[in-house]
Formats: sequence, structure tokens, C-alpha cells
Amino acid sequence: MGNRLFNRGKYAKPKPSYGRILIRLLVALVLVTVLFVNLFTQVFSVVQYYGDGMAPSLQDRQILLVRKTEQVDRGDIIAFYFNNKVLVRRVIAEGGNSLEIEKNGSVIVDGIKSEESYVEAPALGQCNIDFPYTVPHEEYFVMGDNRPVAMDSRLAEIGTIPKNRIIGKIIFSLG
Repeated sequence: MGNRLFNRGKYAKPKPSYGRILIRLLVALVLVTVLFVNLFTQVFSVVQYYGDGMAPSLQDRQILLVRKTEQVDRGDIIAFYFNNKVLVRRVIAEGGNSLEIEKNGSVIVDGIKSEESYVEAPALGQCNIDFPYTVPHEEYFVMGDNRPVAMDSRLAEIGTIPKNRIIGKIIFSLG
């Protein structure tokens, strides 16, 4: 008699209804959406670059993915806040480094000439600070790759960038 009950499906698992499948799918979709929104507000940021100060590395209106961090190294391209705008420049020197820029545009950090293959036309550019210049602790000296036209730490009005103004490192670009 026990076999008859089992064979009739009394203990068989009922098939889920389409409504249950739809609810499970919606819950999974909401969880994935929350995960991505959280990831892109806490870990990443998307910015659009405007200008020609980073040419040829970056082009006007290029979309950039930024990994949020205050820990950056020489050579990193970073996004940072300046006067309620987001600027994008390359880190040339870190806090404590002594920096000189020669008239021909050569950059010397702590007595060593920097190899800058990303710069097409080395130039002193727009500059109103005195050299040698020592970068303050916990700050960064940044410059655009298009040295003749870029506005960057060579101008006292912009100056060095404190860690708390850094959004993060550029890790990916579109277009």
C-alpha cells in the first residue's frame, strides 16, 4: 500500500508555477542590480574626460573607468577634484620628491631624469612655480601628457594634489 501512495505522487515534489519562477527571477535581478550599483558607487566611478591636455594618451570626450583609491604611484593617470570639476592628469612626483623641469621640458625627479615615452612634445609649458620644487607630504605633482598646453601642477593656481582630492586611478577607457 505504501508503494501505491508513492507512485501516485503524494511524496513527489510539485512543479514550481510560472509565477514562482518569475518572482525568483525578479529577486535575482534586483540583487544583481543592487550589487552593481554598490560596486560602481563604492569601488568604481565613470568620468568623461574633456580637453586636450592629456593627448595623445586620452582624447576629448573619452569615457574613463576610475578605480577609487587615494593610493597612487608615479606614472598613474588619476582623476581628481579641482574647483568642483574633475580633472585628469598623470602623477609625476609624490610627497617628499624633489622636482625640476628644465627649459627643454625634461623632468628630473630626485636627481634622475624621467623617461616619459607618453610625451610627444616635451616642454616647460605653462609654469609659474620655482624649481627645484619639493612636493609636500601626502600630495602629488601632476602634469598633462600634452605639455605645451596642459594646465597642471606647474601652475600655482592648481598646485599639488592632496590625497583627499583624488578620486582614483584610470584603469580603462572607451573610445
